Amino acid sequence: MHYRQGRAAMTTGASLCVKCGLCLAECPTYLASSNEANSPRGRIALIRALEAKTIGPSAHLNELLGSCLLCRRCERICPSGVPFGSIMDAGRERLGRYRPLRERLAAALITRPRAMHKAMAAAGLLQRLLPGESLARQVLARRDRDAGPLRRLYPARGSKRGKVGLFTGCSGRLLDAEALQGAVKLLTRAGYDVHVPEAQVCCGALDAHGGNLRRAHALRQKNEAVFGAIEGLDALVSVASGCGAHLAGYPGMGALHKDISEFLLDASVPQRLRFRPLEERVLAHVPCTLENVLRAGDAPLELLGAIPGLEIEELGTRGGCCGAGGLTFLSHPRLSRALRRPLVGQIEQLAPRFVLTSNAGCGLHLQQGADSPEYLHPVTLLARQLMTD
Repeated sequence: MHYRQGRAAMTTGASLCVKCGLCLAECPTYLASSNEANSPRGRIALIRALEAKTIGPSAHLNELLGSCLLCRRCERICPSGVPFGSIMDAGRERLGRYRPLRERLAAALITRPRAMHKAMAAAGLLQRLLPGESLARQVLARRDRDAGPLRRLYPARGSKRGKVGLFTGCSGRLLDAEALQGAVKLLTRAGYDVHVPEAQVCCGALDAHGGNLRRAHALRQKNEAVFGAIEGLDALVSVASGCGAHLAGYPGMGALHKDISEFLLDASVPQRLRFRPLEERVLAHVPCTLENVLRAGDAPLELLGAIPGLEIEELGTRGGCCGAGGLTFLSHPRLSRALRRPLVGQIEQLAPRFVLTSNAGCGLHLQQGADSPEYLHPVTLLARQLMTD
């Protein structure tokens, strides 16, 4: 969304809401508080009042809008097609100066890889920005698993079937490097050239959701130019579902976007490649962005079924939010922990060897509550089990 379109989104999109209330039973923040102001229709009413100048910007209004997880479960079931995510981004743009400093600093770090590297080198700074010693430790541990920089081009192995661009994200190489390497391995073995342009930047999701639509628009333009310069792309593939949900909304390239699991499934990877058996129980978490926005929640589960002997059970309620919610774990830690609690209980009860999730932020948040299993992206486990001889 262009930053100048924010006001239009508030008026035209919000006017579609007929206040039917079907969203109430789907909204995690309303269910947690029973407060109408914490429901989708309540937040839309507040944004409309803000636009009509019936109410003014305030810290209290920022608290009400900022507690939304943007899981977009309400958007998925809305019979009127209210574009809730766009409305929220536009509403938050009007409240930027009320956003807590710590949250703004964390967003600035995460979306700027060089700054994040420096913060990780100064671990004390990272621990001051991230709540809890365990979360900072997990971030640093994931950095230590980095296999090094990605090349710009990975040629297809065997008979070439096409060409894809791989979106790494601003923090993907720091927080889920093994998933990116796994995606490259599976894509090339499936017959695809994989282009990883060095000039790509953050997708813009955190800026958009934090109300900085101007920067989100600039990042989108940069990425569209970078990937648009690669001739003949069959798809723009992303690994993190949070990034993918935002990339899918790019007006210039959104139609080309595919989540990695969905793309591999469409490419018949379970039939074309062979995987070593693994007699293990795993819990598979389907992030809200993958289910509610990308509508591809079944894809990783079907892909994982290609590993013989793997026992797969879903974690939590499909389409629900684990509580990470972008930077909600920073801005509303109590709410975030409350939403995570039943998932942690399920993990502790089943004691799986692996918890698999398509979003690194969800994995970090869940791991902070239950640290025993290994947390992986589904493509990481698939790549580990891939038979290459």
